[in-house]
Amino acid sequence: MTAQSSILKKTSLTFCLCILILGCGIAEYEEQANQTIDFVAEADESDKLLGYPVQVPTAKDGNNKEVTKPIFLRLPRENYSRPYPDFVREKGMLLIKYGKQKGSTVIPRAVFLAFSDETEGGVFKDGVLEHFEAKTEKKKLPGLKLKDNVKTDQYYFTNSSSETIHLFLAIDEKVAVIFKYDLDKPQGAKQEKVSERSMRTFRLNEFADAAKAQWDLKLQYEGGDKKP
Repeated sequence: MTAQSSILKKTSLTFCLCILILGCGIAEYEEQANQTIDFVAEADESDKLLGYPVQVPTAKDGNNKEVTKPIFLRLPRENYSRPYPDFVREKGMLLIKYGKQKGSTVIPRAVFLAFSDETEGGVFKDGVLEHFEAKTEKKKLPGLKLKDNVKTDQYYFTNSSSETIHLFLAIDEKVAVIFKYDLDKPQGAKQEKVSERSMRTFRLNEFADAAKAQWDLKLQYEGGDKKP
């Protein structure tokens, strides 16, 4: 092999290696860019449909043990983030209600958080379904993946007042989120979209604290007088 061909071969190998390295770099960059674009798109859609995160009051049971947990959940835009002042205590659960603003339409009439300190998950589930007078209970196949791998069972049902309920029940975490709508089939798809978009923001315990810190930074960055 001549010196010239040896140099040419080394140059070609170096060139190919650079192309490979550059290609890997471009692929990684494109992946990160696509993730950023998806994140921004999801954030924009959330801002169109959702408002402020819920405020979760501290509530304790008869043994002075705290029942509620740190929750981050952005509600549909026209629902209040402040809860009703009174708790509802039913079989195996404590219920907190978030109402809607006057004149609002095609959004949940109310959103509820339910917490339980029961050791048996079935007691909690039965308590939730009984409170809302579930008549035509129908379990929905999980199509919505929540953050932090929180697993929930989903149910749709109507009650004696002809309202439709969308229930997310995380038995292992002893937490339930309930969206209550007027029964309106033409608006069903939109109602489902807004409730599922809300649930995509759901964070629990230490993840809720981190999400709340990010939310506070967002408000600080955007500025202005912002109230829930």
